[in-house]
Amino acid sequence: MSSEKPITRENLNKYLRELAKEFRRLNGAKIPAEVILIGGAAN
Repeated sequence: MSSEKPITRENLNKYLRELAKEFRRLNGAKIPAEVILIGGAAN
């Protein structure tokens, strides 16, 4: 059994902010990115 927390609506925004922060750190603020969420916590 995994000890990782499942992704829920409540923590999805936190994960997306962390992803955006890391993307900007690696690529700069000028490069656009698109994230598409389907099903699960996206509903």
